[in-house]
Amino acid sequence: MKKILVTTDLSHSSKVAVRFVIQLASQIGYELTFLYVNTSFIIDPFSAVTFVGLPEPDNKKQEQALIKFVHTLYRQTNKQPGKTTYIAENKLDVSEAILNCAKRIKADYICMSTRGGGLVNKLLGSHTTRILHDSPIPLLVVPRHYRIKKLSTILYPSDLEKIETELPLIKKFGSSFDASIAVYHYDYFTEEEEVNKKLNKIEHKFKSDKVSFHFKKLNPEVSLLRHLQIDIMTIKPSIITIFAKENRNWLEQLFQPLKTSEKGFNTRTPMLVFKK
Repeated sequence: MKKILVTTDLSHSSKVAVRFVIQLASQIGYELTFLYVNTSFIIDPFSAVTFVGLPEPDNKKQEQALIKFVHTLYRQTNKQPGKTTYIAENKLDVSEAILNCAKRIKADYICMSTRGGGLVNKLLGSHTTRILHDSPIPLLVVPRHYRIKKLSTILYPSDLEKIETELPLIKKFGSSFDASIAVYHYDYFTEEEEVNKKLNKIEHKFKSDKVSFHFKKLNPEVSLLRHLQIDIMTIKPSIITIFAKENRNWLEQLFQPLKTSEKGFNTRTPMLVFKK
């Protein structure tokens, strides 16, 4: 059974990640480990005040709060928990605690929520977050506007440079819930004979009853990001898969055309991000 480590700080914004894995596990039967890293106990080490005889943080109390939080969402989604584990830790470094826990339980994926487009841009730009940069396993990123629904389709935007190694990873993930995979490639020169020949060759090699290819011509007056957002709104995929790799011009065009997080890559669709 595959394992997913789900992180939550028990806040409203972290509910979307929990709802997403509840739906995913209801279709596939993943084993879920819910992790709450509590930092509220931390005392300023530079304070002049001396604290004596303070009790140790109550992990059991934090664990009970985590269980209550998750079970409330199970009831709201009308789903029954499968194989679940609950871990509450008191740590200063949240990222380190998440990565150590993922390693300890041998998780196959880490699932986190994000408050908006800013984090998504950071995940996929040249300055990756610590979790993505240091994690040896893929990361599921669930945006704040996610609404629970049955998972059935995967959108795979690709520059096609590494499709031989990337597509099998997506197929392995998608096969567990019988997902169809739509490969989208964007190019200014799709109508040129040489380019068209190359694209058709790739399609012929990798297409199947579950894998379709869509070659889209770029409009120079419209950003690559906008092209993709239009296709996301049109096909409404269940998950978008991204391979976060530095020094990839195509990804830079895709996720860094705009400067502010408010205008960045915002989507209601969860993202499966593979490390470079």
